[in-house]
Amino acid sequence: MPRVFHVPSLLTTGGLLALLALAPMPLLAEEGFAAQLDWGERHRITAPIAGRIEAIEARAGDRVEADDVLFRLDTRRSDADLRAARATMERLQMELDEAERERDKAEDLYDQTLIAARELELARIDYATVAARLAEARAQRDRIRADLEDATIRAPASGRLVRLDANTGQYVNPALLPPVLAILGTIDPMRAVATVPAATAADLEPGETVTVVVGDQRLSGTIATIGWEPTSDEPERGYRVEVEFSPMDDTPLRPGQPARIERDS
Repeated sequence: MPRVFHVPSLLTTGGLLALLALAPMPLLAEEGFAAQLDWGERHRITAPIAGRIEAIEARAGDRVEADDVLFRLDTRRSDADLRAARATMERLQMELDEAERERDKAEDLYDQTLIAARELELARIDYATVAARLAEARAQRDRIRADLEDATIRAPASGRLVRLDANTGQYVNPALLPPVLAILGTIDPMRAVATVPAATAADLEPGETVTVVVGDQRLSGTIATIGWEPTSDEPERGYRVEVEFSPMDDTPLRPGQPARIERDS
């Protein structure tokens, strides 16, 4: 019979564990993890009042500062309403002055027992009625003033005007369908967003200082949020980590650009 020789296998359990121990493991804390850039915040610019767009003061792609004018609505109707409210207030103020004199006169006559208490009460009611109408007119004036301020639509924050979905002459009415006139993305800070395994997420801390690498730029950042629920993206299922950082002024960055987040040693 032919003799059978048994050669010891190198891939025994102990040998396999030894090989795995010698295999290089990725050092996540040193090498970092892949991310994508995103705006710090996204603002949906809408029209707070109804009106016709009279002027558009910015273009898509423009960098704007907080309170910069983006749109102006036609204010002719509000201007006319304000003039009418002021005229009503002037008339009611004169009526109130007269009612005040009649009330004071009635009080004086009542003190002299020349009129009955009922007549004094009627004089006081007339004064209170006119005073209430004047207060309503003032409230109407204040509402019109607020509408006039809202007719100038300003940037809520500094950033870049990502998209513009409005035209001069377009009529907007938020009571029917609030239109999104523009999208504003804030650029200071911006965000680097990554999806990391559970073990990595557990090892990170909000407020931890990290470095965001974009091309040849190394930017200091801070971990803003760490997700507590896994994402639904397959096969990249993990936990969302967002890092805030301030980009350099001379290099515009865009959402979707690849980046890398490295933990500071």
